[in-house]
Amino acid sequence: MCKFNRIIIFVFTIFSFFILPTLTAAHNGARDELGGHFRKADCVYLLHEPSSIAKTAANMEELIQLIKKYNSNSSCASGLSKEKVDLEGYSFPNQSKTDQTEVLPPSVDMSSTEGPNEAIKLGMRYPAELVKCIDGDTAHFKINGQTYKTRFLYIDTPESTNKIEPFGKEASTYTCSYLRSGNITLETDGDRVFDKYNRLLAWVWVDDQLLQEEITKAGLVEDFYDYGNYLYEDRIVSAMAEAKKLSKGMYAPSDEEKNDIENKSVAIPDKTEETSTDNTQTEKIDNNQKDESSKAKEKKNEENGISDKVIIGLLVIVFLYIFIKRKNRK
Repeated sequence: MCKFNRIIIFVFTIFSFFILPTLTAAHNGARDELGGHFRKADCVYLLHEPSSIAKTAANMEELIQLIKKYNSNSSCASGLSKEKVDLEGYSFPNQSKTDQTEVLPPSVDMSSTEGPNEAIKLGMRYPAELVKCIDGDTAHFKINGQTYKTRFLYIDTPESTNKIEPFGKEASTYTCSYLRSGNITLETDGDRVFDKYNRLLAWVWVDDQLLQEEITKAGLVEDFYDYGNYLYEDRIVSAMAEAKKLSKGMYAPSDEEKNDIENKSVAIPDKTEETSTDNTQTEKIDNNQKDESSKAKEKKNEENGISDKVIIGLLVIVFLYIFIKRKNRK
């Protein structure tokens, strides 16, 4: 038995010192000292939360050197290039403004090759034409002859494509209908033009109305995604508060909640009405008692008056009787 226990301890020791560290390094959720990790499927490095060490890198080349130094996944780190680094919205502190504000359109064919591939810049507005509506927060637009799959800034609506979520279809129908109701203008904002999926990031204006604000007021936005500082954040937050206050869309009470509210309203009597009724009945009783008391007093007074008269009459008769008897004696 002792020998068997020793074998178990030996195997556990080997596992702890040699196998377990390897599994930990390869695990896609274990972050290194830079605040990121390699994705196991394709060795893409994801910089989730840049640490103070990561922020010392002035550019991509310096960041790659830090990753190779601090990350223990040597197999992924050895072949690392800038194409395999996803900054997830982070920008280098020493990067020039020009590098951050001008980005070329994606090289992916988005069903159109017409027109020149002109640069799309941050902080600009572009007249656009609707090509295809996808869902509540995504659509294809054509700008200067080039088609861009566009992700609407700041809002996140329920899914209605790969999976169907509650109010996903409603959000998609709302957006598609709204985009066809007027002239479309896309406005770039934040710290990047395209996301990691090569989607254009933009505010969507239809005539003079901000689509993100209107669909939020309708109660069809479930959350926000905030990867930077955006121009119209406050307007969207206020629209969300209004939708919740007015119980719009997904913020309306469900049938079960409505039934609970109705049952509570029936179960709890109106104490004010009861009190008022009780007071009225009490007043009526008091008034009746007062009337009866008054009548009794009047009747008693009448009886007392009659009694007094009878006594006076008897006294008068007695007095006359005595007076006449004395007179006769004389």
